[in-house]
Amino acid sequence: MSERIYPGATLRQPFDAEITRCEKLLSENPENIDALNSLAQMYITLWCYGFIPHAEAIPKAQDVIERALKIDEKSGLAHVNLGLIKESYWQWDELEREYQLGIEYAPEDAAAYNWYANYLYATNRIAEAYKMAEKAVEFSDDPGYRIGLAAVSYFAQDNQRLKREMLDLIEEHPDYAPAYDWLGMAYVQMEDFDNSIEVYEKAATLSGRLGEILGGLGHAYGMAGNEKETRRILDEMNEYDRYTHMPPVQIAFVYASLGDVENTVRMLERAYQERSWELIFMRTEPWLEPFHDEPRFRDIIKRMKFPTL
Repeated sequence: MSERIYPGATLRQPFDAEITRCEKLLSENPENIDALNSLAQMYITLWCYGFIPHAEAIPKAQDVIERALKIDEKSGLAHVNLGLIKESYWQWDELEREYQLGIEYAPEDAAAYNWYANYLYATNRIAEAYKMAEKAVEFSDDPGYRIGLAAVSYFAQDNQRLKREMLDLIEEHPDYAPAYDWLGMAYVQMEDFDNSIEVYEKAATLSGRLGEILGGLGHAYGMAGNEKETRRILDEMNEYDRYTHMPPVQIAFVYASLGDVENTVRMLERAYQERSWELIFMRTEPWLEPFHDEPRFRDIIKRMKFPTL
């Protein structure tokens, strides 16, 4: 590449702007609980999107949340953020209580329901996840919570519902990249690869080629049998990975579509070492189902000490 392009830079800008805003507010009032909670959420979100690794994001978020809870031990969003931090460390026995406290202390906060739903569908508790995700949508019209609801349909493998939800969201928000991303996931699972590639290409353009979306695009090309384009996406992602953080699970998804066991497992092992966000879904992610009998895949799951499904 002649010049460095940072994937997803346009999507990241609002998060960085919010960090700057919160830091300014905290310089004026170190006990601004709203700023503390928002700052922690931004660090966690940057990690979830794969912009920065766990080692950079989560210690910062944890420091901020410890400060927030000293100021107000009944801050609902602080407990939700603490739940996310515990989830990032795979502290399965402790994190659910934090989400429950988040809802107890902030019963009308959409974020509390959304993140609890996220944990529930990661552990295949689909009916409970739907209830929580629907609550999030009830309390906020932010399209991100519609994505949270759609994610339940994806992990429930109800792809027709996922498709309907995303088409409705795109009609309302035609430039919202995540909606095209999740619509692409529905099409992949329905083996409608032409439509999947089309909407993934749209998502990649709208997001500034976010790593999370490139992984889906590469996977779609691979499942469609287009090895040339799959490897083009792999080359792009691996080039980015030389100078910025690229989520290893997303690279694994592309290798998986080629049936490349060695490189898929290699990237999942790297994700384990980095504590990548997407790894919490590895037992329930449809794209990884072909690897469930692979001993090295099973070993990663064993080391993560997941709760029983």
